[in-house]
Amino acid sequence: MYWDGRHGAVRNGDDTRILVERPLLRGAANADQLEEIDYAPEVNVMQVRERTGDWRQMTADEIAACDALLAGLTQPDWLTAEAA
Repeated sequence: MYWDGRHGAVRNGDDTRILVERPLLRGAANADQLEEIDYAPEVNVMQVRERTGDWRQMTADEIAACDALLAGLTQPDWLTAEAA
């Protein structure tokens, strides 16, 4: 999953979706403060940037929220259900 503050993409297996709205990381303590997300656990990249800070490693709840969001990627209403 990648979000640069304006656009991004998510991929789970062969399913890729373009993002035009910030993905909501449900269950993450500070989800509404996240400006950028770079989540690619297959290459050990798990970082976020908050509105008022620098890049940092994701917390366990942010990782769990990303995993849950990606698991639901195959649902037909995924895009509207998961946008901020």
